[in-house]
Amino acid sequence: MSGEEKIVAQILERYPFLEGKITIQRRQRIIMPPLSREKFEDVFKYVVDEVGFHRFHLVIGVDDGEDLGFIYALSNEENIVLLLKQKAPKELPYIKSVCSVFPNALWHERELVDLFGAQVEDLPPGPTYPLPDGWPAGNYPMRKEWKVEYFDKETMTYNPPAEKTPETASDDKAKEAAK
Repeated sequence: MSGEEKIVAQILERYPFLEGKITIQRRQRIIMPPLSREKFEDVFKYVVDEVGFHRFHLVIGVDDGEDLGFIYALSNEENIVLLLKQKAPKELPYIKSVCSVFPNALWHERELVDLFGAQVEDLPPGPTYPLPDGWPAGNYPMRKEWKVEYFDKETMTYNPPAEKTPETASDDKAKEAAK
């Protein structure tokens, strides 16, 4: 049995609901399925404390449509990389900071706040990163619905076209018919 298979077996023994959902992508790469916040926090603590994934490399934010995904890359002494993914709904993208375990996650989590709008609980106070001072609140440039063409660098404003209401849509049709 390979090191990766032993790790998967150890995780499955504790979390049988993951049966058939963990992938050994290739040698030294294990990919976990997206987990809810509650399950993620429990599994994260277990793989760090009990399975030996003591190195944090990075966290990657992704826009999965209705949800945001946060992929944490951890590794162990054998250099096996575990990709552990957490998901959160876009409307309430609350996740818990891992900075208390891995202080080097600080700037990665600040990126999640600035670029995706994640609400990172227990993130130590500090500057925004990587967006500049004066960036308009509520604008998250790594979300799929955010369009660069609506951003005015001179005024630092985001100006999407007005959404069509039934009234404006009928006005547009009347103008088109009058032509």
